[in-house]
Amino acid sequence: MTDGPSTPPPLPTGGNSSLVNRVINILTKPASEFQAIDAEQTSPAKLITGYAAILAALAPIFAFLYILISGASGLFFHMPLLLIMTLVLSYVMALAVPVAVGFIMDALTPQLGGTKGNNNAMKLVIYSGTAYWVGAVGLILSPWLWLVIGLGYTGYLLWVGTPILMKTAADKTPVFVGATIGIWVVVYAILNVIFQNILGNMLANALMGAMRSAYGI
Repeated sequence: MTDGPSTPPPLPTGGNSSLVNRVINILTKPASEFQAIDAEQTSPAKLITGYAAILAALAPIFAFLYILISGASGLFFHMPLLLIMTLVLSYVMALAVPVAVGFIMDALTPQLGGTKGNNNAMKLVIYSGTAYWVGAVGLILSPWLWLVIGLGYTGYLLWVGTPILMKTAADKTPVFVGATIGIWVVVYAILNVIFQNILGNMLANALMGAMRSAYGI
C-alpha cells in the first residue's frame, strides 16, 4: 500500500513521432536541428534504414499519383508489371541517390576542407536530403521538377549544415556545398537515364508482344 494516488507512467514516445519531428525541424529550423544532429551518435546503417528508407517511400507515392492523373494511367494499368517496375525504380532512385552521395562525400571530406568523423558527412547528406524526399511531390508533373524543387531546398540545408557538421572554414563551405550538389546532380542524371532506358525497353517489348498477339505475328 502507498499513501496518496499513484502517478501513471508517461506514455512512451514513438519512433514515428520522432521522425516527423526531425523532418519538421530540419525543414523549418535547420541551424538548431543540425546542432542537435552534430552531437548524436549514429551509423550509416541506422541513417539509411531508420530515416532515408522511410522518407524515400514518398517518391513512389507521388509517382503513383502522377500516373493516376495523367493520360498514361490506362496504359500502366493494362501493363501491371510496368507499373510495379516504375514504382520500384522511383523508390530506388529516391533512396540510392542521397545514400551514394553520402558515401562519396564522406570519402572526399578531407580534400574539400571538411573534418571527417562521427559519420557527419553521411548525416549531413541524409538529413539535408529531407527536402529532396519531400520535394518528390514534383513527380506529379515531372521527374526533373523533383530535382529542381527537392535539390533547391536541399542546397540551402547543405549550406546551413556544412559548417556545423563538417567544421568547414568560411571559404571552404561553398566548395563543399557546391561539390555535394554537383555530385548529387550527376548521380541523379546517371540513374535517371538508366531507369528510363529500363522502363522504355519494358514498354517497347510489351507493345511488341501485344502487336504479335493481335496480328498473329
